Amino acid sequence: MAGPPADPGDPQVGAVYAAEDASLADVGPRWRRWVDVEAYVESVLISPEWSEHPSQPPIEVIVERRSRSATFAAASHDLATIWIPDGTWTAPVVLHELAHLLAPSPEPHGPAFCAAELWLVRRFLGFDAYGALRSAFDRAGVRYADPPGGRQHRSASARS
Repeated sequence: MAGPPADPGDPQVGAVYAAEDASLADVGPRWRRWVDVEAYVESVLISPEWSEHPSQPPIEVIVERRSRSATFAAASHDLATIWIPDGTWTAPVVLHELAHLLAPSPEPHGPAFCAAELWLVRRFLGFDAYGALRSAFDRAGVRYADPPGGRQHRSASARS
């Protein structure tokens, strides 16, 4: 799940992507047809879980296909749009981008985003995937809030 280049001023960004790569690389569906990516996003959007999220998520989300030359997926909360590059059509990538829509923040991969991603993974990829991602976050020292908007967590090794 390669993301945009890590921000040297924010080690959380690299830690989030590393934790995702370590825990979700082989989790969930991987699609060959764009129509299947769109159908998956639609299934998330019409689910009771999505509509009940406390952040009041958008009812409609535009899903745009990026070329294989694009180096990362992206999301815009203001436009309610996610962009998924060819070759990265997996549930973890889609859920990562949808998490940006649930948790707009000046800190794009901060505690609120990580809580939203954990919430989505738990509901749409299952408890085992959630546990693996949360454990990977803890090992990497990733900060995350208790959903919704609760306290922040950081692993013991990151606190010392």
